[in-house]
Amino acid sequence: MRLISPALLLAAWLLVDPWGAQAAPFQFQDLPWQSHRADAHRSMLQRGFQFIREGAYGDGLYQGSLHGEPARVTLKYNVLGRLVGVDARVRPAEAHLLSAYETVKAALIQAYGLPVYSQYAYRSPYREGDGRELDALKRGHALIDTVWYDQNDLKDVDRTGAQLEVVRGPFSQLEIQLFYLIDAWTQEYQRRDQGHSEAGQAVRSTAD
Repeated sequence: MRLISPALLLAAWLLVDPWGAQAAPFQFQDLPWQSHRADAHRSMLQRGFQFIREGAYGDGLYQGSLHGEPARVTLKYNVLGRLVGVDARVRPAEAHLLSAYETVKAALIQAYGLPVYSQYAYRSPYREGDGRELDALKRGHALIDTVWYDQNDLKDVDRTGAQLEVVRGPFSQLEIQLFYLIDAWTQEYQRRDQGHSEAGQAVRSTAD
């Protein structure tokens, strides 16, 4: 089976159907979008998360618990220091990673309704239910992915979404990634990507 790779909702953003079903706004822990860095930081501490350090681009890294499992959360800010994305990584024991994924998915369905799409895709020689799902995920032969966004929101600047996916972390450790974003993340993502491209060109020019 051919695997379809998600791109953090960027493609879905462009293909959104404005006449679809209404969905609730998507926020991580009810953190208001476009919150200033200091306000979002204060809110995370109040919610029991521990601040680890400041990451690249001024992002804030935290650790705590989500859905009864250890988690690490990165708050992503734009150039003005406003919250435009949240990357939460839930890290259950590998033995019950798939059941933990279903637990998180069920909680999100209860909060937001049915997703826009959800897929469990495996590439030969693997298949769903063969008992080798974790090995398939580690080898990049499987994709477990669910996406929510508001198909009825015509205000591009306010559009929000969430993506739930099993991903490979450091040393091929499997994690459950929950990524929340507002439409402004698209511009910030492009800005960061452009920065990496320009940095790479500078390195190559220096080497030449």
